[in-house]
Amino acid sequence: MTASIQMYCGLKKLLVISLLFINIYSTDGLEWNYNDFGPDMWSETYPACAGKSQSPIIIKTACTTYRTFVPFRFSSDYNLTYNFTLLNNGHTMVSTYNSNGSTPFTLSGGGLNGTFQFLNFHVHWGENSKSGSEHQVNNVKYTGEIHLVHQNSETGQIAVLGIFMNSSQNSSDEIGNTANATIKEWVKFFTTAVELGKVNESTELSLNLATLMGNNLNNFWRYGGSLTTPPCTEDVVWTVFKVPIVVSEDEIDSFRKDIFSENDRSPQPLYNRIVYRNFLNETLSPIPDYNCCSDTSNNAGNKIILSKPIKYYLLYFLLLFFF
Repeated sequence: MTASIQMYCGLKKLLVISLLFINIYSTDGLEWNYNDFGPDMWSETYPACAGKSQSPIIIKTACTTYRTFVPFRFSSDYNLTYNFTLLNNGHTMVSTYNSNGSTPFTLSGGGLNGTFQFLNFHVHWGENSKSGSEHQVNNVKYTGEIHLVHQNSETGQIAVLGIFMNSSQNSSDEIGNTANATIKEWVKFFTTAVELGKVNESTELSLNLATLMGNNLNNFWRYGGSLTTPPCTEDVVWTVFKVPIVVSEDEIDSFRKDIFSENDRSPQPLYNRIVYRNFLNETLSPIPDYNCCSDTSNNAGNKIILSKPIKYYLLYFLLLFFF
């Protein structure tokens, strides 16, 4: 009887260990992808992916609401060079600070509640130079998008900085001879990361976060969204910068050929969320539909400043239409 109980307990313990292994395997996300079990299927396993505060979104510039934000405050370590671990996790190339659980990178200001610590940065790209960014601006896609993920250690809230990437047709050699430090830093990143062609392959690389981010961090859009990959956790504070950085088309194309062709999620419905902007004058879309805002979009406070000639043309059009 005792032997039977021991056998039962042993089998039960083995089952628990097996289930734990399965959960760890699932947490790694190896059962989701961008192909047969792509974004359209994610909600089957991760219900939050069908939520009403999902990311990415299409930013309709005419429908954004102006709001003032205090400037971001990046800790001085963003301007220094540190060792990062680059990992091919099967979905993207994720880069984490090479440390023992602590990080010197802290972010505050910019309308964020509290101080946020840097977790990682990773890249999204598409099958060609005209696709790849997860967020879109008036239906315009960029070559790629970098996400710098931060978390408030006290509240657990996540804040992501999104920076668009535009690719240059110049060769990496030509770009390497330019004075653009950001382009050179990304060439170094891509050249090293492209060697990680197998899942779970990793390497170390010295990088400067501030250089990778570029110098155009003044104008941005802000909204509440989610992680763009499973489990699609919501209550994420998104900052999407207006001006893209430039990367080498040769280098990012090597990712398409040697890593995987694409890893971007399509835009999700905005529902009644408000998209704020921290700059007064906004550029309208040449596509009329993207200048029409829904009455239920909660953007009643939005004020796009138009020049007088445009106002007169609009008035003239309305008079012709109604009379």
